[in-house]
Amino acid sequence: MKKIFLLSLMSAFLFVACKKDKDETEESNPGVTNPSSEYKLIEKDTTDNDLIVELYAENETLEMGYTPVYVKVENLNGDLVENAMVSFMPMMDMGMMQHTTPTVQPIYNSTSGYYEGVIVFVMSSSQGAWDIEIMVDGEAATMDLNVLGAPAGEKHVGSYVGTNGDSYFVSIVKPLDWSVGMNDVSFMVHKRESMMSFPVVEGLTIAMDPQMTSMGHGSPNNISPVSVGDGFYEGEVNFTMTGDWRLNLDLIDAGDTIVNANIDVLF
Repeated sequence: MKKIFLLSLMSAFLFVACKKDKDETEESNPGVTNPSSEYKLIEKDTTDNDLIVELYAENETLEMGYTPVYVKVENLNGDLVENAMVSFMPMMDMGMMQHTTPTVQPIYNSTSGYYEGVIVFVMSSSQGAWDIEIMVDGEAATMDLNVLGAPAGEKHVGSYVGTNGDSYFVSIVKPLDWSVGMNDVSFMVHKRESMMSFPVVEGLTIAMDPQMTSMGHGSPNNISPVSVGDGFYEGEVNFTMTGDWRLNLDLIDAGDTIVNANIDVLF
């Protein structure tokens, strides 16, 4: 009986101790997810004002196309910095020229503890060298990036010269989680104003025609994407079977088709 009683006391003590540790952790950062447990660390740097800046993504590798990224900012005590002014500028150095790429600038999410944004990588690192400058309260943290091409048989972003002479970039919004049947689908459209400016394009009409390239057929009941603001276009695509699908997208402005784009997916 004494052994059982002692074990019960030890179990109760351990339970209280563990609960106390857990409560103290939650009180220090209530409602904040530990970034290292949810996303993968890509790179980190420290600014001149002693802030630790870490860049996370959903995978350890970055790929061409629409890429959600997450910035965590801490002070030297390990406390999250929640009210900083954070922005980033990815740059591709091709030797003879440099350019940036379409982005959605980061906004702080108090639930996760990240500054959350998007980078649309329009090239892979095989064509040059990517890095990213993250500005935090006027100080910079710079990190090198390795960007892979899309998986074989897939194309998640494309660049096109429109009939009006402007360069357009069409990317499919990730993550991609397809199934046979009707699927929500979303795209972003950007235009290149200069090598350092890629604004979103709103108000287009998009006609979508999915085709299974290897089988020579399409699918019925698709809903072409419509503009929902901030350069996003949302619709529905009907995948009648698994395999290689090409999403043909006609970008129409004021009744005229200015771009014939396509996105390739495989599942």
